[in-house]
Amino acid sequence: MLARAHAIAVSMLVPLVLSLLATTGAPASAGIAGGDTVDSDPAPTWGWESVFRDDFEGVAGAWPEQWHAIPGWSPAAQNGLGQLDVGRLSQLRTNLGWTLPAGTQVRVSASILMPDTGSNYAALWMQHPSATDPREIDVIESYGPQKPTGAQLGSHICYDLVDDSVDGACAAAGMPSDLVPVGHLFAEGLKPWQAYWHYQAEFTIGGDTVTYTAVDAFGNQVYSLTSTPDLRRVPGNVTPLHLRLSNKDVLPQHAVAGGERQGMLVDWVGVDVRYP
Repeated sequence: MLARAHAIAVSMLVPLVLSLLATTGAPASAGIAGGDTVDSDPAPTWGWESVFRDDFEGVAGAWPEQWHAIPGWSPAAQNGLGQLDVGRLSQLRTNLGWTLPAGTQVRVSASILMPDTGSNYAALWMQHPSATDPREIDVIESYGPQKPTGAQLGSHICYDLVDDSVDGACAAAGMPSDLVPVGHLFAEGLKPWQAYWHYQAEFTIGGDTVTYTAVDAFGNQVYSLTSTPDLRRVPGNVTPLHLRLSNKDVLPQHAVAGGERQGMLVDWVGVDVRYP
């Protein structure tokens, strides 16, 4: 009787198990779940490591401790609301610099509200400060709503009027800047000088291109552009990289009246890397 009862119980259990398998599928195998793998993630975050982050949470008027002012330029101060106010004629650089092995992916990103004038020239850029091999990646440069170009991005691999060079020598040597206006890509609605936008530049040490992106205040991607390929355009792995924030005056002959807020407000800025 006991054996028969056991057989009946098993016969009743088998359909139940089959029904559950049909409903829920086969048991999950051990390993990385779909959607968390490098190949399946359309915008993979796997492997990225933060090497720098500043959220500017200091009290109003406090200097940002992770930065220093460039000699001859005005300082910048935190406003007590979680932003850094980079005012007119301010320029600063990170205390930290990063020397990274070839093949390292680098991502510079920030949330910024640009000045709304036509006389300020505000920018976030990464500098490769070598006297013999100067390189610069301009994550974003803004001339404000009063200027025809509005904003631009790009990079420099040579500087005119440095070390007594002749104006135009960089272009003549085949090393011109690669600057791209992006103001014409802005849709109707909030602009970079009306709301915080998220800017990003990504490149690989030893690579030859930089990819620039911008996302507006509504989370819409405004552009994703890749620079002209050039091995000299991306910083190398000998001279340390630094971040720069600056707010210059445009040349007097190019200034346009209008606007009220000269300062560039930086909500946060960060550098992430992914090692090879």
